[in-house]
Amino acid sequence: MSMNGAVDFASQGVKERLLSGGGPSLDRMPLLRAVFDAMATQVQESMRGLAEGAMQFAVETVTVVRASDIAIECERVALAAAYVVAADSDAKATIGADRRFVFTLLEGLFGSDGSEPAYEAERELTAIETRVGGLAFARVTNSLQAAFASLVGVNFALESAENRPEPAGGAHKSGFCVVCRCRLRAFGTEGALFVALPQAALDPLRRALSQEASTSAPSSADPLWAKQMKERVTQTEVTLSAVMEKTDITLADVARFDVGQVIELPVSPTGLVALMCEGQSLFWCEIGQKDGSYTIRIDDFVDQQQEFIDDVLRG
Repeated sequence: MSMNGAVDFASQGVKERLLSGGGPSLDRMPLLRAVFDAMATQVQESMRGLAEGAMQFAVETVTVVRASDIAIECERVALAAAYVVAADSDAKATIGADRRFVFTLLEGLFGSDGSEPAYEAERELTAIETRVGGLAFARVTNSLQAAFASLVGVNFALESAENRPEPAGGAHKSGFCVVCRCRLRAFGTEGALFVALPQAALDPLRRALSQEASTSAPSSADPLWAKQMKERVTQTEVTLSAVMEKTDITLADVARFDVGQVIELPVSPTGLVALMCEGQSLFWCEIGQKDGSYTIRIDDFVDQQQEFIDDVLRG
């Protein structure tokens, strides 16, 4: 807390000081830092393969600040988004990023090798840049939820709140937030991103977060258990879908459908078919026929980087 913040806190009334309690104590929630570190690791892993060079995403600091300060910071950053914490609809988390974060991410997506000077124009983000930032925010929230589930054993669900009236802290303007500040480094440049979690969302998790993060070395795995685990995992049944083509139509077109009507698709018999599993494209395949049945032959892996860029451009 800054000197000015300490003076303001000292000048508060007794009732407000008792209610605020000085904000959450990070010392009493040691596992929270481990959650943020796990989140950053998963975000970095999700970026692997999206860029030619290495992109490093790591936690710099975890601090406690006033929700009102985060509201001011959200007005200054290039991109910010609010998320409702499902366990408490009044609590809103916030993610914000500066221009350098978005520009660094774009440099990586479009094949930068760091030989050119970093782009640092002071301007509003374009629609595509905003969408790229939004996709990065989605990866952060997914990773944060997974980190809470794996380390704390709780479901910390975050739902987008695009038409939010206020940022992190929700209705608790005088409350506090735990802010995790991260840094994305690549190609000789870097950008900043922060995740602000309101005290109202963390209070119910105090007991779970009070555990000490495990530092002991993992014991050697039981060979029999490892073998059985591998067999169970590899025998898990999944559903594969071969998608030839998709088309967009209006609801009015659907309303005019008749039985027996033929719907034309912009597909070529020589075109590649996407082999998908759980909505994820895995391979490009060639379609064929054998013994009266349709077949597909795997031709190549799906380029995840290009798929990401195509999603952005389709925005």
